Amino acid sequence: MSKHVTESLVFRPASELPTADLEGRDVLVLNPCDGWHEGRVLAFREDGEIYHVGIYTWLVDEMTPHDFYVAWALLPDSIALSKTFEAEKR
Repeated sequence: MSKHVTESLVFRPASELPTADLEGRDVLVLNPCDGWHEGRVLAFREDGEIYHVGIYTWLVDEMTPHDFYVAWALLPDSIALSKTFEAEKR
């Protein structure tokens, strides 16, 4: 029988911006025009100081709150989750 795993997503409004401690985490964003998009939290630094944190596409285009998305949620750690299904590899 297949193993099932349950993960929970907590959706946050676009007005609640990601913080630097979430850098590198994958997120799911909701765009009311065309649905779901996957992004990654990135923090940009200058002289060691963080000057901007946002959600970006894999092409490093920023997904802007209120304009591109209205809500977002952290996705589970993909590496840890994939280890749960290690037996599924060929």
